[in-house]
Amino acid sequence: MLTEKQTLFADGLQEELVEIRRHLHQNPEIGLELPNTVAFVKEKLTEYGYEPQSCGESGITVVAGKKAGKTFLLRGDMDALPIKELTDLSFKSENGYMHACGHDMHTTMLLGAAKILKEFEDELDGQVKLLFQPGEEILSGSKVCIENGVLENPKVDAGMMMHVFPFSTLKVGQIMPTPAGTFMASADWFEINIKGRGGHGSQPETSIDPINVAVHIYTALQELSAREIGSEERFVLTIGEFTGGTPGASNIIPETTVMKGTLRTLKEDVRVQVKERMVAIAENIAKAFRAEAEVVFTNGCTTNVNDPELAAFTKDSLTKTFGAERIVDIPISTPLMGSEDFGEISQLIPTATVLLVASEENINLHNPAIVFDESILKEGAKVYFDTAMSWLKK
Repeated sequence: MLTEKQTLFADGLQEELVEIRRHLHQNPEIGLELPNTVAFVKEKLTEYGYEPQSCGESGITVVAGKKAGKTFLLRGDMDALPIKELTDLSFKSENGYMHACGHDMHTTMLLGAAKILKEFEDELDGQVKLLFQPGEEILSGSKVCIENGVLENPKVDAGMMMHVFPFSTLKVGQIMPTPAGTFMASADWFEINIKGRGGHGSQPETSIDPINVAVHIYTALQELSAREIGSEERFVLTIGEFTGGTPGASNIIPETTVMKGTLRTLKEDVRVQVKERMVAIAENIAKAFRAEAEVVFTNGCTTNVNDPELAAFTKDSLTKTFGAERIVDIPISTPLMGSEDFGEISQLIPTATVLLVASEENINLHNPAIVFDESILKEGAKVYFDTAMSWLKK
């Protein structure tokens, strides 16, 4: 539980955190390469007294704490989305990218937590490792950081992530420690490449129409949930991109067609089964029409799982610190079918996920017009700090 001195120090960071957040929001970068964001975050961490370490090309870690003991991980993601911003903010992005998922808020709040942790470092009963992660939106950054030793030196024993969220039925600043067990789905991005034989639209019999083949594959994939996987299992298979033909040339049968989409599941055995059937369906339908099909799974991540003991502890700790009126249950059905690449870490160590209400608008994440309430920046920093410090004390 935060002391009065710790609370006053954290509250005093609000103006600085607003400045940091607006800089990050105005200068978003996407993917795994975030050179300007990384330079800015490292500069701030150095200013706070840390020696930032690289974790892969764009990941950043620092460690707070001088006493031997357990190590608790705090994760904040830094990457934005390839979305053109449609807000009226004076500090809106103009480069065609946008922090429409609130990662600028997460990075800022974790920087706030870093400053609080450094100020009260002597009071930590162990160590806190902070991870500023790239590439969450492409489901790759967590894996890269794991491969580069984020859970070692010092060895991490448990961890948590936080995500801002809009909820029109709740109040800004309310906190949701999420329930135990599988909380978010796995995700697999895929593309299906169909190769036929191009030709003239007046003589389809001399060609092999890949669009026709793709349509049959598309329809067949929808039968997986209806006829092959039990109704008690939740999964979502969506084709979000379908490309074929030459613009302005409707009399040409193209050589190739591409479909791209995502698969989201809650159980690993269902994930494996559906992926195997996707390959078999696509290849065999294509063969039936004398075409070829290749299914390529590109990016992906596992389910995000909350450790029961840590989830219960997090909720109890945050209730003691912020009061029962600030702590609420998530008002939508769980597990969520959205995905979070922190799931890769949740498979290796006990973790918890906390949501923070940052908007009362009826607009979802990834919307180009979403606006987050900056008043919660210091609150998020306190959530990070309190969870880590309380867990180490326990």
